[in-house]
Amino acid sequence: MTAYEARAALGRAAMRLRLIGEPDRRSVRTAAAFAGAGWTIVMLLRLMLGGVVGMGDNGDAVQLLCPLGVVSNHPWDGQPSAHLYPTWVAHDWYGETCGAQGSGEQYYSSQQLVLALAKVLTPVLGLPGALDLRAAGALLAFAFGALIALLVVLLPGPLWLRLTVTAGFGLIMCDSAFAGFFISPFSEPGALIGLLLLCPALLLLWRRPDSALGGIVLTTVAVLFTITAKPQLISLVPVAMLALLWLPSARRKDNKEPAPAANGKSQQRLGRWLAARWPALIACVVLCGVTAGFAATQPKRLNELVWYDAVFVEMLPHSPDPVADLKALGADTRLISSMNSRMNDLNSAARTPYWDDYRQNVTPAKIVVHFLTNPGRLVGMGARGIQAVTRPGLEYLGSYPADSGHEPYAKEHRIAVVSTVFDGFRAVPALVPLLWLGTIVLGAMLASRTWARHSARAVGRLTVCVVLALLLQFWSVVLTEGASDLIKHMIFTDFLTALCIPLAVLCFWLLYRREHAMAPEQPQAG
Repeated sequence: MTAYEARAALGRAAMRLRLIGEPDRRSVRTAAAFAGAGWTIVMLLRLMLGGVVGMGDNGDAVQLLCPLGVVSNHPWDGQPSAHLYPTWVAHDWYGETCGAQGSGEQYYSSQQLVLALAKVLTPVLGLPGALDLRAAGALLAFAFGALIALLVVLLPGPLWLRLTVTAGFGLIMCDSAFAGFFISPFSEPGALIGLLLLCPALLLLWRRPDSALGGIVLTTVAVLFTITAKPQLISLVPVAMLALLWLPSARRKDNKEPAPAANGKSQQRLGRWLAARWPALIACVVLCGVTAGFAATQPKRLNELVWYDAVFVEMLPHSPDPVADLKALGADTRLISSMNSRMNDLNSAARTPYWDDYRQNVTPAKIVVHFLTNPGRLVGMGARGIQAVTRPGLEYLGSYPADSGHEPYAKEHRIAVVSTVFDGFRAVPALVPLLWLGTIVLGAMLASRTWARHSARAVGRLTVCVVLALLLQFWSVVLTEGASDLIKHMIFTDFLTALCIPLAVLCFWLLYRREHAMAPEQPQAG
């Protein structure tokens, strides 16, 4: 076969597979099935092939896993942070030994549902112990593949474009910065899967002129699963409400105008707006109610740790006048001796006689207001936050089991495309906010194009929401945890920032090549 004949054969094959034209439903379903299965296999291989890799424990594992009646089987002289110990054995916990930071308070996370299923699956797969984290990794890998398949179905454009964009999503999740969480004793993997689930959920929500009921339900479920996996993601609620209310979600059965409102046209318009969105409004009420209830059930101990760090780890060490900050907060200035301490340290403010007065006078609202009324302080906090965003991956936690032959705290880099890109961001941190700005501009442009089909405009809206979500998450972390383990707390901002890259490329392509975004009934010109 000559080169010309080979190219012709490839072209005919591409046309048969609908790779370069408008695909039919059968071709889309076939491509989605292959893409989902392929990325599931890629994830399983990158986690298991050549020896399992994951992430060690920084001490947070017990609060997540002790309700399942298991304990890590690492030796008494082992280093849980230096190595991965995937096997957990049955154990009876009593009293305060099980709970958040030794408080005895129950820690709740939707990731516990994944781990409970993994516990059932562990003996089925022939894995040792009562719970093996490799079973959880396998479950998450299959969920990841299913979401990739769903994205192929819901994205606009020819199959080659859909497969290229979803390949970007796949490389992001398979990167060493994020994939290691799949086999780890943390709640982050559930939140990462939840964030990925939000992408097809929002595309489904906006695929019609009015919000699809299935999209409303799936979006609400995805947001609640994500938030309940990791409480710091409560910052998603405003973005989720914006997404749910962006388009009307109920059609009038007739074309009659509603009766004029007594108080004028503005009240009449508000009534129409509410009537057109009542299903989404119900979803917003459910979302806010469940979120408030979940926040109320979170251990008070963890909340105290967060706000302690906000003052003594973030505010005071980076202040030009920390004593003045304590005065402004209404705290005893003698607490300056606890600057740079953690709540459990020997020099903690909680061990001083001034602590009770501090707890009465210094509230989370007062801390946030103090930050916001000092805008110069926010610049420095933002700069430190950007630096943390450019460093995805937890270098202080090992990736390999103790018997793997690797050094303690050794990190794996089996797939590191995103990590390499972020290395470039580290050299020029200003590229990060520029990426955010460029992405949201492209998304807004595509979302506002009336000539584009609904699926293409949905991509624009999704892109806008991703940037808004990462900005809210960024500042919620900076204003609370602050300098305390900032790199770990920025992992979701890192993930959403990485998603900006394929989304920005897709938005640009759909704006540049109108034939891939234009509604079929619309002429190409104009």
